[in-house]
Amino acid sequence: MEPQWLHGGAGYWATVVNYFPGQNSEAALLVETDDLLFGKNTGGKFLVLELRYTGDEWNGSGVVHVELCSDRPEEKRWQDRKQGVWIESHASYKKL
Repeated sequence: MEPQWLHGGAGYWATVVNYFPGQNSEAALLVETDDLLFGKNTGGKFLVLELRYTGDEWNGSGVVHVELCSDRPEEKRWQDRKQGVWIESHASYKKL
């Protein structure tokens, strides 16, 4: 699968901004990418990453949902803030 938001690339570099309440028991992760991203009629540098599977924990790598935000989102649960655009359900992350 080649997700449209990757534009043929292997991934993006990003810096962790903060953890904040997620949809499930684990925290969501807010990251800021080095590059401007585009997907589903929006663009931005902020991604909210949510762990994909119940019981997962943040480790060196894993699978996440990806939400693209045009502006830095409030650090609140998805249900309690202005939402970005969901762009991926099975994205991989790797801590370097």
